[in-house]
Amino acid sequence: MILYVIMETAEKYLAGNWQRPRLTLEETSGDYCLMIHYKQLNLKMLSVLRPRAIVYSGSSTPFEEYDVRQTRNYRQVVMTSAIPQLGICAGQQLAAEFFGCTLGIMHLLSEEEADHNPKYHPGEYKEWGVYPVTILQKDPLFDGLGKIVRVQQFHRSEIKGIGSEVIILASSKACQVQAFRHRTKPFYGVQFHPEEACEGYSDGFKILSNFFKWAAARQK
Repeated sequence: MILYVIMETAEKYLAGNWQRPRLTLEETSGDYCLMIHYKQLNLKMLSVLRPRAIVYSGSSTPFEEYDVRQTRNYRQVVMTSAIPQLGICAGQQLAAEFFGCTLGIMHLLSEEEADHNPKYHPGEYKEWGVYPVTILQKDPLFDGLGKIVRVQQFHRSEIKGIGSEVIILASSKACQVQAFRHRTKPFYGVQFHPEEACEGYSDGFKILSNFFKWAAARQK
């Protein structure tokens, strides 16, 4: 079983349509996927369910507004669980704070820059759509892929300060940390959205498949 943890406010969690990414996780893992809100997550639940991997979703709520930092059970899972974990977008950023990283917006738009989504945080630069990402280090997460992957992006914030506990695996022109892994914990983070891959831009599917393959190998 795969555990899909939604990193949204309770209101957006209840109102959102999470079925498409859940189905993508099932298809790329070959296993069924249980979806929960991050406030439901705790170590006791994991000891009962025994998922083979945990995936943390992205969100549209600004990181500055989150109370997730005060959610002790979620922090305990990120910091102590031996279960392989993957943070996507906000799921990457919020966990990265526990690893000594700092967050911020990418930058304010200059007069020469276009706003790729003026309805979402107008005046701030956003990666919105398919962007090339450069792989910096060889890693099981990118097995079978070239030096450049093309993946879906939907974000205005990023990891700004890099903690000593993480290793940067991939980067883009505008965003320094597109993927990382923890030096000792079984945790990967990606800024992009592999679960939003499509037939024309399928690298995200391969990245998810690689993560689940790596997770399965760790539990043998």
